Amino acid sequence: MPHADFVHLRVHSAYSLSEGALKLGDLVKLCKQHGMPAVAVTDTGNLFGALEFASYAADAGIQPITGCQLGIRREEERRPGTTQPPPDRLVLLVQSEAGWKNLMKLVSQAFMETPTGEVPRVSWADLEGKTDGLIALTAGPIGTVGRLLANGQGPAARAALERLSGLFPGRLYVELMRHGRDDEAAIEGPLLDLAYEFDLPKI
Repeated sequence: MPHADFVHLRVHSAYSLSEGALKLGDLVKLCKQHGMPAVAVTDTGNLFGALEFASYAADAGIQPITGCQLGIRREEERRPGTTQPPPDRLVLLVQSEAGWKNLMKLVSQAFMETPTGEVPRVSWADLEGKTDGLIALTAGPIGTVGRLLANGQGPAARAALERLSGLFPGRLYVELMRHGRDDEAAIEGPLLDLAYEFDLPKI
């Protein structure tokens, strides 16, 4: 059976609370039906479905790619009396056993060290030393680079991408999104310019 030309690397399942409704067994059936040899589940902030996903995929002969859409704390100074802004996002895909262990550490840290009532997140400093075996996607307009570009902060966006390149050498992909949304279209040109400047692959 010929393989599909497309492999989805950004699936949110029912474990992405309020964001997805797709059951993992149904996801694997759809991949089988459409000839997809692999698929990634990147639920927001958690790995609740990782074992279930791997089991369904293995039984169906589909390569499971485990991942997570992780919250990243913004580094901009917060004014006293204001609420913590929502985190930026960074998509991480497991490449090896070391990557799986690092992703578990980061997700656990996000839950354990984020104050009650805030969306779980890690800091940029928390990523240091925990990126081996992980592939990173910049997360389009909801990632740090995309948000800064949308806010007209080109130099800061460039610095953020350079920092990500250092954290994920040879394992960073600039993520383009084309869902017909204005925010996606507004940053695509500058995002492509940065990708070419840093010689980074695009997906």
